[in-house]
Amino acid sequence: MHLEIEIVPMKPLSIAAVALVLCSCSESSSNNEDTIEQDSEGTAAATCEDYASAFAPVNDLVSYECGDAFLSLTSQTGLPRTQDIADGEDIMVGLTSWIQRVPIPYTYEWRIPLAPAWSNVPIEASAQGPIAVAIDGVPIFHYERRPDVSTALDNYIEENDTVLAGELDQCGGHAGQGDDYHYHYAPVCLLDDHDLTQPIAFGLDGAPVYVGEAGNDYYGNGRFNNLNNFPANLTKEDLDECNAVMGDDGSYTHYSTKTPPYLIGCHHAPFDTALQIEPAPMNGREQRTESPLGGQYGEPASTLVTGFSVSDEGVYTLEFDALDSSGLTSWVIYSQSSTTDTGACWDFEFRVDASQPGELTTACREDVRETLINNVRSIEHNHVH
Repeated sequence: MHLEIEIVPMKPLSIAAVALVLCSCSESSSNNEDTIEQDSEGTAAATCEDYASAFAPVNDLVSYECGDAFLSLTSQTGLPRTQDIADGEDIMVGLTSWIQRVPIPYTYEWRIPLAPAWSNVPIEASAQGPIAVAIDGVPIFHYERRPDVSTALDNYIEENDTVLAGELDQCGGHAGQGDDYHYHYAPVCLLDDHDLTQPIAFGLDGAPVYVGEAGNDYYGNGRFNNLNNFPANLTKEDLDECNAVMGDDGSYTHYSTKTPPYLIGCHHAPFDTALQIEPAPMNGREQRTESPLGGQYGEPASTLVTGFSVSDEGVYTLEFDALDSSGLTSWVIYSQSSTTDTGACWDFEFRVDASQPGELTTACREDVRETLINNVRSIEHNHVH
């Protein structure tokens, strides 16, 4: 399927300028510089060409380019594969706690540093915005549900773990507050075709993330329950609080686990947090405004999401149990309706009863690409100088 769509994300990042320019000169998100012992020159995690086979199975979703300092990764939709997929790998399916958000495409341009400024003092991961990007170009967020708390493992509370809250599909992702799709768990639906000697994701600090273990009877439908991809001389217990291990050259590598922190618990290199992608809700779909389905946008509702599809014409349909406990099947049907100089708009139909016409609404996304491009240019200039 090829969608002729111009998508414009909300602040602070995305579309033509969703570039995560992660550089050794940027300020850390936590920890005073005086307390961090860094390799100011940076040690290469790998050469860009080493990652070619990681992207081969997803070359219909992403393109990549090798630069001197960065791996540039472009996703035209910001979504995993949505057609011609295996049973049990439809995104959004399986959610039992749904915040009335749907996956809407974005064009992402990521830049991953190839020589991070490694720190042996952990830098706390953000609970808000992405902390990594998967090889299919989809952002990865921390498991912590609360956006304004410390993500240190000492502060772990099970009820605030997104992975355990019924909010994720069987691939480990969901649609967030900006109607953006992202992962909170290892992207297990990529594993059928993934070369396990290659990273499954990259931290925004440049650290590669490999599959160590992943999946259970829900995530991955049991296919990867017995997977153990740790190197022969490494076990899960050898990982630090960041889910990482230091190499002989001082670089760090993360491994996925079935228990918190799952992917990245903290960072071993700084990056510019001002360029994290955190799309705001679309105009007309602001958090806690009333939804035609009942309840409020952005707030959890008990249901079961049973289907998700995208037609060749670019019409998206999400199927779920009606939120009013009536026993009906409900649909949200949506498609892009227009683009303007200031953004893009999407039409929505909310069918409480899937067999009957529903309420129609339109929501629009503001175009902030010029601001984002200027931000990227400024940070690139600072990196060079």
